[in-house]
Amino acid sequence: MTYTKQWQRILTTQFLVLTFLLGSLPLSAKAQGIPPSEELSLGSSVFVFRGSSKSAQKRYVARDNPRPTRTRVQRTVSTQRVRAQYNSLAKVVTRRQRIKPVAEEDLVKVKRSTPQEASIALTGAGQYYLEKDNFDKAIYFYRGANEVDQKNQDAILGLSDALVGKGENLLEKEKPEDAEKVYREALQFNDKNSSAYAGLGEVYDTLDKNADGVANYEKALSLDKDLTEVYTPLGILYYYQNEIVKADEFLTKALAVNKDAADTQYFLGLIRYKQTRYQEAVTAFNGSLKLDPTSAETHYALGDAYEKLSKTNEAVAEYKEAVRLNPKYTEALFALGVVQYNEEKYPEAITAYKEVVKLQNTNGEAHANLGDSYRLAGELGNAEGEYRLATYFIKNDGELFSKLGYVLGAQKKWENSIAALKQANAISPDAIDYTNLGWAYYNWAQVDLKAQRSAESKAKTLLAKEALQKAVSLNKDFAPAFLNLGVALNDLGEYAESVEALKRAVELRKTWVFAINELGISYRQLKDYDGAIKQFQKVVGLDPKFAIGYYNLGESQIRGGNSKDAQKTLEKLKPLNAGLAKSLEIMILTAKKK
Repeated sequence: MTYTKQWQRILTTQFLVLTFLLGSLPLSAKAQGIPPSEELSLGSSVFVFRGSSKSAQKRYVARDNPRPTRTRVQRTVSTQRVRAQYNSLAKVVTRRQRIKPVAEEDLVKVKRSTPQEASIALTGAGQYYLEKDNFDKAIYFYRGANEVDQKNQDAILGLSDALVGKGENLLEKEKPEDAEKVYREALQFNDKNSSAYAGLGEVYDTLDKNADGVANYEKALSLDKDLTEVYTPLGILYYYQNEIVKADEFLTKALAVNKDAADTQYFLGLIRYKQTRYQEAVTAFNGSLKLDPTSAETHYALGDAYEKLSKTNEAVAEYKEAVRLNPKYTEALFALGVVQYNEEKYPEAITAYKEVVKLQNTNGEAHANLGDSYRLAGELGNAEGEYRLATYFIKNDGELFSKLGYVLGAQKKWENSIAALKQANAISPDAIDYTNLGWAYYNWAQVDLKAQRSAESKAKTLLAKEALQKAVSLNKDFAPAFLNLGVALNDLGEYAESVEALKRAVELRKTWVFAINELGISYRQLKDYDGAIKQFQKVVGLDPKFAIGYYNLGESQIRGGNSKDAQKTLEKLKPLNAGLAKSLEIMILTAKKK
């Protein structure tokens, strides 16, 4: 690089570094089949992000919306309602004679001269304890009645009902395997006990055996079509099996007969969400929260629905409430981080993601998203740390290594940056990653150039050239690669080749100010001042506030022997950049003296 070229690059650096710090440039790349955005750094070299340096974050499928569940209280209430409804139906359609209840201490007063009479007395005691929900005592006396008279159908049916009650108690104590055995025994005594089948449905729901759960709930309904309390748990199991039409059918029926079940409205809301009926989902979730405002899962789901309706503030409020109710709710914290990041509220996103990685230190996606948040908050050292942690858990994401290379480069850790970008290339050897590798080599060369290590600088610039030639060979329509190649060729003094590369960049992006400006520099180095002037005039026409463009235009006009036009250019430069204007003014005065 000539002394003049080096001096000019130093002059342009202040302006371009400012652009670098402000973020990505709004440059279109639709014609290239990908939507990259670029960051300028040191001169006119660009780093390319896939999508955008501020690409919207998403929740990852593996962690998004875990299997929704009913609370322990909701399960208990459901089984109690099924048994209560069964008992009510049993009074309407008589299944067994309701023997007069007999307290245990009154058994001695009951006539029991024959086995049948003794069995009836014991059945009365069983009924007494059944009505008091003392199922162990009820079972004891019903069994006694059955042993005395095995033909006592009332004792047999009563024993079946008492066993169902005991099964319900075992479910409440979270002993589903024990409950299953008891329900199975209940069916041995009465194979038409719909309440027992419903209990088995709840057991298999608890054990995540969806198909078995559905079969038993359906059996309960086939025996008692009016056992409507089964609608909710059956609809939920159909939801788990992704049979949305059937789930919708049963939960809608459940809501019609009973509006005070929070789980019914919650799962109906999930169905409406899947159906993209987001406003109806909001209505259902709010209905559920009126009945159970302490459900963190429902607040989380409501936040999701608000997000789909672009009601960001409401979504944030719901995610925060979910986290308040359950501080270890990582899905809600992750969602909160995503929505805050996408709203460019990076400090808030950082706070949320930090909590996620505390709870799930192996969550690579959270580390990566936290790295993005730190990067855009300007905390490059912290971003580097999080990206490095993310790479321990995510091995095959080239863009992750690319971002790590970017923040390392932004901290002028060029050797480490190149190592990360080489890893990105190993994963996704495409034009973008080779362009970024060229970016790193070029900027590392600038460090040597500034320290007057010309041989080292040239060697690194040649490596930049090699990487960028690979990039343009992979994608002949990728403008950033041609721009970076043109910049490197300019620094190597290969001006004619630089012109060709930069002309291609401008051809691909006709309004790209930085590429046009660099093309003008190439023409000027070839002493084609008319060509240079033409390019710089395009630059200031596209961006009337681009001070470097005016400076370059004025210098080219002077070198082309037209100080008069240079003076006019100077007047336009003065209000934009006093320092550059002073330098151009000195050049004009020097030229006039000659």
